[in-house]
Amino acid sequence: MITILALGDSLTTGYGLAAEASFASRLEQILNREGGDVRVIDGGVSGDTAYDGLRRIDRLLAHNPDLVIVEFGTNDWYSGLPVEQIKANLTRIIDKCQNAGALVLLTGVRSLSGQGDEYDAEFHNLYQELAREKQVPLMPDFLPGIPGNLELTLPDGLHPNEAGVDAIVAAVLPVLRPMFDEVLGG
Repeated sequence: MITILALGDSLTTGYGLAAEASFASRLEQILNREGGDVRVIDGGVSGDTAYDGLRRIDRLLAHNPDLVIVEFGTNDWYSGLPVEQIKANLTRIIDKCQNAGALVLLTGVRSLSGQGDEYDAEFHNLYQELAREKQVPLMPDFLPGIPGNLELTLPDGLHPNEAGVDAIVAAVLPVLRPMFDEVLGG
């Protein structure tokens, strides 16, 4: 069995959705329907920043995940937190996961913009820099085409509805699948 920890915020835990419609749940359902033997742990908490995830990661690593999907940044971005601080917290999360023997998939939120050109550019670049520095795969946008698309979001225009969650799962699978070979081969 492959154990995946989906570590993140409301986008992971399925804000406004039934538990079985959350990203973690849908990912597990789809992977198992495809013949996998996968458990996905929902490590998402609405409102969390990367710092909050760092505070929770040790407890969640007790589940001994083979793979961790690190999905933070939306709340950091909305709060305008310093990019260096976000990167430092994400770095520590990745280090803890790797030290526990887990592979890491880092996800960004490239579809967010509006905090100012300079801040937005620095924020989006931090994910590419961090993925390169830590040699982890990167999914550049966890919300591909979702913000503002009322067919894929709840009325707030940001949080994915069930169709939006399925779009996220469809986008993450091509990045995630090659990592399974590494888990199974390792």
